[in-house]
Amino acid sequence: MSGNDPNRVWAELSAADHLFLVEERPSRVIEAYKAAVPKNRFAWNAARGQLELFAKLGYKTELANTIIWTMDNLVGRPEIDDIGELHMVIFAGHRIDDAGRAVSRFPRDRESQARNLIREALSKAKNGWKRIEVMASAAPGSDILCHEVCSELGIDSTVCLPMPKDVYARFVFENTDYWRSRYLELIGRRPLLQLSNEKGLPRWLEGSGLDPWERGNRWVLEMARTRGAKTITLIALWDGKSIGDAPGGTAHMVQIAQKSGTVDIVRIDAGQLLS
Repeated sequence: MSGNDPNRVWAELSAADHLFLVEERPSRVIEAYKAAVPKNRFAWNAARGQLELFAKLGYKTELANTIIWTMDNLVGRPEIDDIGELHMVIFAGHRIDDAGRAVSRFPRDRESQARNLIREALSKAKNGWKRIEVMASAAPGSDILCHEVCSELGIDSTVCLPMPKDVYARFVFENTDYWRSRYLELIGRRPLLQLSNEKGLPRWLEGSGLDPWERGNRWVLEMARTRGAKTITLIALWDGKSIGDAPGGTAHMVQIAQKSGTVDIVRIDAGQLLS
């Protein structure tokens, strides 16, 4: 079982998730999860939440439920008392400003200040909780800083990407080698979940009118809600504007969290980066 090699666990889980999407033979998919999932609850909880989400969406529901049942019997379900002590945190925040950005929002020379603001918010979120887990994407700027601060504070964080990690790297880090290297280091040492095996929407959603980035935000929110945590908090490093640069940004995540009615929202005022 790959659980004997922790450096391979998350890569093999991602491979099993991909197989779930594309493989037509249920037995092969089930065996992939049995081979990939180590006998510890943290890794299985991450994979389980994604399968629960697919089941709720009506995508391969029977297969998803079969895998969950099989793995629960091998690994075990989380204890109810443990779940009740969990504080689930979603993080979203602005990217570092691109060169030549017309209106500054996250200046490149304010990285240390942003890190300190994120550290302060995460420290407060951790205080008083037996367990805390963070889910965030990995865009250059706030997202990567969040994961790095989680590592410093001893907080478990999961990288959540709306597309395959290699495609994401090409698309997001096109002209930012400095941040790309930090991204590659990050995904090598943190749990990784990938929503899709391609850049855009899967074939079964083509023509739906959904935006892939907004779909990614909704996926992260639903993943957090499936964890059964006592409290879910969105920490957002946000300028407060209701319309962002592009669909699926921080403003959208704040909006869907507000509409859910089940998420506490903590705003880190991005305006502090301009003072």
